[in-house]
Amino acid sequence: MIPRPHWQTQTFMTSRPLKEYLLKMLVAFTKRIKFVKLSVRDLRFAFRPLLELFRRLLHGISHKLSCFPAEPRLIVDSGIMGATQPTQNVIPVTQPDHRTSSNEEAIGKTLAVRPLENFAANTTSSQHGIGGLIFPTMPMPMDQFGTTGIPESSAAPCLNITGRGQIPLRAIVASEFRRYNRVFIQDKVFRVFTVDPGLHDFTDPSSHDPNWLRLTHPEGARYFYNPHQRLFTDENVWENDIASEILTVAMEAKQRATDSGITLSETMELTIEKFEDGKFGYYFVDHDAQILFWPELVRSWALMNGIRGVTEKSHIRYALEAQYWRHCTLFPNMRILPGPIVERLRDMIAYAHAESITSETSLSPFDLSELSNMLGLIDQVTASMNKENEHAVCIVARYMNIFIQAKFVNFCGQRGARLDADQSLYDSENEDIPAILRILNVVLFNSPNLHRESLNKVWVDKTVVKPRWNKFMDQLNSEWNSFTVFSTVMLAADVSFLAVPGVDDPTTAIKSPTTIVIYMSTLCAMGSLVISLVLAGQVNNNRRSSPGNVAKFMTAMSKSLLGVESVALMHSLPFALLIWGMIFFAIGLSILIFSDTADVAALIGLAPIWAIVVLLTTWPVLAANNLHISAVAKTAAKAAAKSWNEVMHRIVCQCHTGG
Repeated sequence: MIPRPHWQTQTFMTSRPLKEYLLKMLVAFTKRIKFVKLSVRDLRFAFRPLLELFRRLLHGISHKLSCFPAEPRLIVDSGIMGATQPTQNVIPVTQPDHRTSSNEEAIGKTLAVRPLENFAANTTSSQHGIGGLIFPTMPMPMDQFGTTGIPESSAAPCLNITGRGQIPLRAIVASEFRRYNRVFIQDKVFRVFTVDPGLHDFTDPSSHDPNWLRLTHPEGARYFYNPHQRLFTDENVWENDIASEILTVAMEAKQRATDSGITLSETMELTIEKFEDGKFGYYFVDHDAQILFWPELVRSWALMNGIRGVTEKSHIRYALEAQYWRHCTLFPNMRILPGPIVERLRDMIAYAHAESITSETSLSPFDLSELSNMLGLIDQVTASMNKENEHAVCIVARYMNIFIQAKFVNFCGQRGARLDADQSLYDSENEDIPAILRILNVVLFNSPNLHRESLNKVWVDKTVVKPRWNKFMDQLNSEWNSFTVFSTVMLAADVSFLAVPGVDDPTTAIKSPTTIVIYMSTLCAMGSLVISLVLAGQVNNNRRSSPGNVAKFMTAMSKSLLGVESVALMHSLPFALLIWGMIFFAIGLSILIFSDTADVAALIGLAPIWAIVVLLTTWPVLAANNLHISAVAKTAAKAAAKSWNEVMHRIVCQCHTGG
């Protein structure tokens, strides 16, 4: 073994204490850093109230400075922009007494949710799902930053969820709410529930979050309302951390409204919906103007509702007002029903009732019997005017939504408004009818053309006229029911005809013409019977449930190869096949008569009768197609006379020339 040099041994001995010393210094430094970190954390918790007070003071100063020079601004574009509130309707926060009185007066005149001054007396009310909560008696306004009136327990957590401007917000309308599309599977295991002895309060515990009210729609749906923020949502805020997310989204939406110069008054409301992709839909509600609005430019296909050519702001307002009434239909609780709104609805129903009586092309979205029932219902709702009744509010809002939507569809107040139910507002596309459709129209005895004309009266501008559609379906259903009877009789006649000795001889390999024609008649009668039953079943199940389903069906059929013509062809098949079955039966009977009858006297007697029957049978068909026998005879006589005159004129000219 080679010995280590002296100088290397000395260097190794001196470097080892140095490494140990540096390691000890590093450990001590790390401990000091941890001590400083813990000390800062302790100081932070100790001085947290002072920091929170300092933050609120800064927030109040910035709030006042930001509100001072701001003026409401409204960007006008072909899209839909946020509505502004007049400055004289906004009550300053420094005047609580005037604010409270004016707020109560405004709520009494509109459908805004009533203030919370009576909740202490209604703590046992299971109707609203309050369950013992006590809220402040003074209503909380919707401030620009969304923090007024929120307790620290619910407002603080939502500040750290995401950064400013990073919340995925999307402007929606009330009809995009997915309340009727949610599917929640209940537990199917049978468990016997227990009831404690004695009298108990059966309201659900409300200790989940004291800042939210759980309300119950008259239909039975459950939704939540935050009275401090005037915020509605269908999300279950008592599960997970969704309440903090909803409040964060509300703060972001209000901040956007403030940045856009929109002043949020005390009666305005905010609605938030969470979608599967993680985005949040929202819209604001202005009860004074009775519209929805947003702090951003909105182009919504759901708001258009398939209507083309909408350009005027007065026309767009009907779409926004219809969505407003949809919002009141979704969230009717805790609202006082104003008398002027009930009177307006009664006048609209009365006018539609009178128009339906005096006009066959009424624009009413309801038929005469429905309007009569609605008038009686409105008389009962009158007793709930200026009172809090969620059932009456839901009834009025639902009817108002339908009537206002009809005004939007019919271009009410616009140039060229629709005045008749079958009036088209757009240029009719005069496309040439394909040759195949013309041939089918002749083969099917002009039945497709008649059904197409009827469809054009109920499917106007790709919009379903509900009263006419119901009447049209009733007529088709009665026709198809009668066709089933006729087809059954025709089948019985064909089978009886084939049972006649000598008509269908099973011993012969070659069938006679009479037998072949009767076979064809049997097949046509059977086809008419089957198609009538199928169409009648489809009408009773799918095409009468709602105008929306009817519109979907018609839209889907219009995208087929033949378009809406395919619907007319389907509806004409039972009639056309039944007629062809009768024609083949008549042909078979005629062959049997004229081919097997050897008696000349009998043929002479039957031939005129046969000709007269054929002429009388074809007469209605020709008359329906404007082919009258008298007119044809006159036209033929005139043509013959004209031809005779021309021939005689030529003969005379040839005679003069030859002479």
